[in-house]
Amino acid sequence: MQIDGYNRGTKLVEASSTLVLVALFAESVQGPNTIAQEGTSPAQVQTSPKNDELEQLRKSVRQLNAEVARLKVENAKLEKYREVDYLRDRLVKEEQRLEALQKELVEIGARESSLQKRLDEIEPQLRPDQIEQSRAGVGSMRPEEDREAIVRQLSNEKRRIQTQLDQLASNRLRIPGAISSAEASIVTLRQRLKDAVRAAGLTNTGRVRISTDVVVFESDSVSL
Repeated sequence: MQIDGYNRGTKLVEASSTLVLVALFAESVQGPNTIAQEGTSPAQVQTSPKNDELEQLRKSVRQLNAEVARLKVENAKLEKYREVDYLRDRLVKEEQRLEALQKELVEIGARESSLQKRLDEIEPQLRPDQIEQSRAGVGSMRPEEDREAIVRQLSNEKRRIQTQLDQLASNRLRIPGAISSAEASIVTLRQRLKDAVRAAGLTNTGRVRISTDVVVFESDSVSL
């Protein structure tokens, strides 16, 4: 959203108005000096054209001042529209963040269940009788080394799973606080958006798109 065009237009009109005022002042000073230099009395000078020119300049100044005032009003409207759009974007992002956190919490629960199930399976598999049973029918010249290899493999897997479970548990404890923060932010933003919409004289919370010459209010629903 850009309103620089309106700002530049306002500055240009103000500068033009200043130049016209300077011209008026120069004319008012130059008039008497010209009369004195030519040695002509004021009564002999035809003042009607000069008065018409000055009146035209004054009219131009009034028109420029009116245009400056109009542009200032339009600029104030654009600021309100921009505030509505800014708050709406923040609200959408917060709602998306809340949805992502809730989804993450569900995924953590599912992942924890899967890992815990495998961990529960490993515990009995580490028992000596289960290790012997897993080697049944397998001939080996080094049965002791085979048993140690099985124990080592299962123990490493157990440690990896436990590390993942600890990390998931840490994340699960963090997420509820983030969810509460997002929910509180959404409540605040919804109220601010309502106030901004009312101040801008708008009837819904669609997106406001601002350019240098047009303001378009695009319908895009956001629950308030």
